[in-house]
Amino acid sequence: MRYLSPTTAAILLALLNLSLYITLDRPWSITTGESHFVAYVENLFFPEHVANNAYFQRYIPELNWRVYLNFGIIFGAFIGAYLGGDFKVRIPRVKMRFLQVFIGGLLMGYGARLAIGCNIGHIMSGVPQLAISSIIAFIAIAAGAYIGGKILMRVV
Repeated sequence: MRYLSPTTAAILLALLNLSLYITLDRPWSITTGESHFVAYVENLFFPEHVANNAYFQRYIPELNWRVYLNFGIIFGAFIGAYLGGDFKVRIPRVKMRFLQVFIGGLLMGYGARLAIGCNIGHIMSGVPQLAISSIIAFIAIAAGAYIGGKILMRVV
C-alpha cells in the first residue's frame, strides 16, 4: 500500500481541522474528548464524585463528537496500519519500557491538564491562530521531543 507524503498528510489534516472549525465552531482537540469520555465512565460508577468535581462541571460527562473523533482516530490508525501491512502486536523485550511508558503517559496527561490542552490543540489549532501560548508550547514540545529522543538513544 502506498503511503501519503508528509505534505499531503499535513494538508489533509489542516483541511479536517478547518472543516471542524467551520461546521462545529470548535478546533480539533484530543484531550477534551478524553475528558468527556472519562467523566462519562466515571459518572456510571461514582456519580457523586462527578457531581462535586469542579473539573467535571466544565467537561460534562457525555458522549459527543469529540469522543467519537478520538475513537475514529484510533480505529483509523488501526485500519491504516493493518491495510498497509504495518500492524503487529509488539511486546517490549525490556521490562523497564513498561514503567517508562506509564510514567510518560502520566506526565503527558498531567501536562495536558496543566496547559489546558494537548500538543494537538496547541499545534493544530493554536499555532495557526498565532497564539503566543501555543507558539511557546510548540517550541517547548519540539525541544522536549529532541532532548527526550537524545536521552532515549543513550539509554537504549
